[in-house]
Amino acid sequence: MKAIIFNSGLGKRMEELTKNCHKAMVSLDNGETIFERQLRILKENGINDIIITTGPFEEQLIEVTKQEEFNGLNFIFVQNSKYDQTNYIYSMYLAHEYLDDDMIFLHGDLVFNSELLKEVLENPEKSLCLINEFKKLPEKDFKGRVVNGILKEVSINIFDSDCYAFQPLYKLSKNDVLKWVKQVEKFIIEGNDKVYAENALNEILNDMTIKAVSYSKHYIDEVDTKEDLTRVSREITEFEKVNITSIKL
Repeated sequence: MKAIIFNSGLGKRMEELTKNCHKAMVSLDNGETIFERQLRILKENGINDIIITTGPFEEQLIEVTKQEEFNGLNFIFVQNSKYDQTNYIYSMYLAHEYLDDDMIFLHGDLVFNSELLKEVLENPEKSLCLINEFKKLPEKDFKGRVVNGILKEVSINIFDSDCYAFQPLYKLSKNDVLKWVKQVEKFIIEGNDKVYAENALNEILNDMTIKAVSYSKHYIDEVDTKEDLTRVSREITEFEKVNITSIKL
């Protein structure tokens, strides 16, 4: 099992916080950066091979991986020199040669609890995604369309009764990874590099079985703005104080 962290974005909505700093290098209330937290949780859960796509401030991320606490982890950095002209589908394309195993896919702005990843990895489903059936559908973030428990579409612009709040953390079998990579390559060859990688995924979901699993008893959210950072920092601190014992998905 490998992991890939998509960290090639500009983080413009963080305003002055990302003027001289990578978005994933902003600090949470406990003093950890988002990036450090993700690496710690991956290591805690036995994932040692990590691919990181980068854009601006790549050197800041590289320096973090040299910290003693991350000894034993194997890192591959994939620079997207067109980070300001493309979406993360292009970063995925650039990293395609390393996507050759069962994988955890996650975006670099996600904050989540370690137990969530533990249970994702222990879940017998070979490929799964995360939804929250109780959360109000967000206006500007991903939603997932789920039919009979299987993911059928991921988009910002869907609000139907079979759509749920969705977070871009996936566990995928090697076979499903390769299918997605192949479709991404088709998009890039056609010059379609300014869309989400999920646009390519949507075209092949009928040939895949990605089980939708609820994350409602866990914590996962993304940090897009300064306000998000304040809120998420507070919420994850409060969540981890209360949730000391394991909770099964």
